[in-house]
Amino acid sequence: MTLEGRLGRKLLWSGDDGYESARRAAVWNGRKPPRRPAGIVLAEDADDVVTAMLLAGERALQVSVRAGGHSTSAAGVRDGALLVDVSRFTAVNVDVRARTAVVGPGVLGQDIDSVLDPLGLYFPHGHCSSVAMGGFLLGGGLGWNWRAAGPGCALVRAVDVVTADGETVRADETRNSDLYWAVRGAGPGFFGVVTAFHLEILPKPAVIRVAAHNYPLEVAEEILGRLYGIRHETAPIVDQSLFVTQHVTNSPHGPTMLLGTFAFAESEREADEALAPFVNAPLRNKAIWGVDGMPVAGLGDLTMTDDLYPAGLRYAHDNVLSNASADALAPALAPAFATLPTPRSHINWVNLSGFPELPDMAFSLSGDTLIELVTVWDDSEQDARMQSWVTDHARGLEPLAVGGQLSSDSMASRGLAPDAYFTADALSRLNTLRDHWDPAHRFVSFLLS
Repeated sequence: MTLEGRLGRKLLWSGDDGYESARRAAVWNGRKPPRRPAGIVLAEDADDVVTAMLLAGERALQVSVRAGGHSTSAAGVRDGALLVDVSRFTAVNVDVRARTAVVGPGVLGQDIDSVLDPLGLYFPHGHCSSVAMGGFLLGGGLGWNWRAAGPGCALVRAVDVVTADGETVRADETRNSDLYWAVRGAGPGFFGVVTAFHLEILPKPAVIRVAAHNYPLEVAEEILGRLYGIRHETAPIVDQSLFVTQHVTNSPHGPTMLLGTFAFAESEREADEALAPFVNAPLRNKAIWGVDGMPVAGLGDLTMTDDLYPAGLRYAHDNVLSNASADALAPALAPAFATLPTPRSHINWVNLSGFPELPDMAFSLSGDTLIELVTVWDDSEQDARMQSWVTDHARGLEPLAVGGQLSSDSMASRGLAPDAYFTADALSRLNTLRDHWDPAHRFVSFLLS
């Protein structure tokens, strides 16, 4: 039987019935790119991925991969490539005693929650629960409680990978360790198809408490200065984000600043102590409203980020990592704060200080502060304006940036090279390993334009 015959209806060439709906479904963003893969493989198991790779070799096609399709730039959808769609790899198999799980790349954060939570376990998946594990873990994985648990990729203990020549291999610390090094953080630059992640799973915190305080933009410099000033003192169990937006605060007068702090603790006392710098902050009396420590049952109840990212709307996203002080960043951000173009558009300020010590892996670049700029809209006539707002304000922050995180449009929209996302040593090693594992460069790499 031919390779095409082995795939049957799971293979869609451009022009086939079902191709266009599959191409559009491969992108979570309501803003679909015009790029057209030569074909799409709707893989259901590892054998389908092997066959797809052999077919790509036979047809001299490059290969791209899609798991959840949450990339705002739709990095998995490439002109002329064979798109291997692994979104149907949704199995979650848990060994409670060993505290491990084997998950498919198509598993969403909300899916792993529903399995682990009743078992008293959790995994620090993406803050937006509709993000799939494939792109999340390949890109590093800054998820819930990462300041204590580490990025998600640091909890990957092994991966099953189909290589460029169609071979299925296991990679971990002792087998194919160079591939294991690369898979933890290479993002769209990875040169293989992950069919399963073997994860370390964590005990669910006994207490999860949320403090939320909504401040007017007039105190932005004071709030940012306060957050920057206590960045090293903030307890590792605190996940902190400051959202500048109009949507989740229901403000009738434009954007406000919603400071969300989340404590993942082993006791009520530990949670109270961790949240105290925010609940008892000197600026607390300037808040429009506040919630000083609401208990939640699990990660599934932390929906603030999900409220900002409903499926079907159109998105543009960029980010910068910075080591600059709040005194420098606040005035640089002021024009963006004042011109957010839609109620659901937002800017996010995340404290990255206190990052856990990382193992040696491709994920290698960090900074004191992560700043994310996101526009959200529903009218295609506004596409260019919304993208320009994000790109222009990100460029304005470049003098204060040390790089960025891979979960953004910035390579394509700002023309940044991959060295903005990795240390020089890590990028050099990644390129060397790509030449070794994929000498024909069968896999597409980063989306640069």
